[in-house]
Amino acid sequence: MKKTAEEVLLDMIDLFICYLTELNGARADAQESQFAYGEKTAYVECLELISQWKKAEKHGLDFCIEERFPL
Repeated sequence: MKKTAEEVLLDMIDLFICYLTELNGARADAQESQFAYGEKTAYVECLELISQWKKAEKHGLDFCIEERFPL
């Protein structure tokens, strides 16, 4: 069954936060973790874009993304 745009956004928020929590230790300076750092950067950017949604705060994006997941 197809989902609404809002349902998809909510799924994306949950998924990106889960991924970022797992990647929270990734740093740009470690050679072996450059890929993980790139993933982290992409997920942070996606969440920042989603945070522009009018209902973002109501659905869990009520925090500073880069403070919670620093790059």
